[in-house]
Amino acid sequence: MINKPKNKANAIILMLGIMAFIFNPFQVFSQNKSVLDSLISYKTKNITLYQGLNEIGDIIHYEFSYNADLVASENLIKANYEDISVQAILRNLLSDSTLCFYVTDKQIIIQKKNALNTLSIDHYYSSEQNFIQVRGSIYNKKSGEFLPFANVSLLGKSIGTVTNEEGNFNLKIDYMNMADTLVVSYIGFRNSYIPVKQLSLINNKIYLEEDLVQLKEVVIRVNDARAILKESVNKIKDNYYTNPYYITSFYREIVKNKDELESISEAIIKVYKSPYLGLFSDQIKLIKSRKNEYITKDDTISLKLKGGLYASLYLDAIKNPMYFLKEEYFHLYNYHISTITKFDDGSAYVIDFKPESYLEENSYEGKIYVNTESLAIVAIDFSITPKAIEKVGNKLVVRKKFGTRVKPTKVNYIINYRNLNNKYYINLARGELHFKVKYKRKLFSTDFKTVFEFASNNIDTIDVKRFDRVETISTHDVFIDEDFQYDHQFWGDYNYISPDETLEDALVRIQQKLNALKED
Repeated sequence: MINKPKNKANAIILMLGIMAFIFNPFQVFSQNKSVLDSLISYKTKNITLYQGLNEIGDIIHYEFSYNADLVASENLIKANYEDISVQAILRNLLSDSTLCFYVTDKQIIIQKKNALNTLSIDHYYSSEQNFIQVRGSIYNKKSGEFLPFANVSLLGKSIGTVTNEEGNFNLKIDYMNMADTLVVSYIGFRNSYIPVKQLSLINNKIYLEEDLVQLKEVVIRVNDARAILKESVNKIKDNYYTNPYYITSFYREIVKNKDELESISEAIIKVYKSPYLGLFSDQIKLIKSRKNEYITKDDTISLKLKGGLYASLYLDAIKNPMYFLKEEYFHLYNYHISTITKFDDGSAYVIDFKPESYLEENSYEGKIYVNTESLAIVAIDFSITPKAIEKVGNKLVVRKKFGTRVKPTKVNYIINYRNLNNKYYINLARGELHFKVKYKRKLFSTDFKTVFEFASNNIDTIDVKRFDRVETISTHDVFIDEDFQYDHQFWGDYNYISPDETLEDALVRIQQKLNALKED
């Protein structure tokens, strides 16, 4: 999908326009008939169809939106048109009689004829299942590389997920949301917008275009990174939803011994996010869960992640600011604006930071992404500095067997926020921790990798109350050791982060080993 609405107001109009078209397609077309029938002149040669559509869009002051699978955008074209309708030019350039066009707001949407009426969604809809499951992958249009941890959601709605490490996503969409629009966002890229009914059920390939920000396009209010961060902190009440709210989230923990999966636990949880100001902590209620663990008595070395749920909640750096976001400690860090990048239909300062010197408990370095208009912090990608990793090793949340030594080698964290109705909510929290573990009777150490992922699926701000204590689970314990019951119909209509291929293969191997043990 190429291009997008210019602003949030336009995005909402796009969604409403699509809804109107479903019920009365001729009405929407007739209201915008003059756009497609307007006469223009256009000449070009030896450029891609993608570039040609952009040039035509510049002439008529409209943008084109389409599923990349429908249009051969890399094909070279030539054109020599004088006073011909936009619609006729499009038909000649696209050379596909199965495509049609309709206009909503400042967008011309290209899609299959009658796609809104003939998509085989009804075939999959039954009284027992009121949703469809859409799978796909997100790619960098220029390089062809996949984009991990991209945000995938419904425009203007709280429903969403993120892509996995291989850029794949799996989104369950309620039948009542079929008139909505899918939006994909990634730092440094233009958003992609696709009407849900243009999607297929599997193998949706969505290409995002890198969008370099020209510095002249952005008014630099101040070139002092510390001043920008100070104002960001002062504007938290304006930019974030600071009252209590619920998040329905997907949570996953993985422990790998070298390249072999040792354990995995996954859950759908409901989180009570307490007010940003106050003494109350966040709470978690377990909705669905499952786990796989393959550790035998012969294993001399094992490692488990402790407090992964707590870490996921604590990584909400806006509610729980770390030293590098506390004004009183700004002098301990070096900050500078390295560039400006695109993010979620806007632009963001990229502020690099690192400690001025070694800080025993707060030696972090990374990047902070700050919206250039609202000054909201929209994402943070940071790690513990190499010099500090070994010093803080004993304080990292791991549990090990007696007689083993654990040495952390790399610790990275990602946190980002989703904008919903002009307020930001936590969207993704992810930690990746690498260790070398040595048993006292072993000559060589073993490499371990632990990952925890927390992804928001749905946000609810209505009638929010704290959970009864008996409903909650501890956030500090080892989650894989929790005594929860496996649910064979685990996912239902909940969204989750798709496992990557290596993880899927590992799960199959573990299940085969467990089955073999049972047979013995």
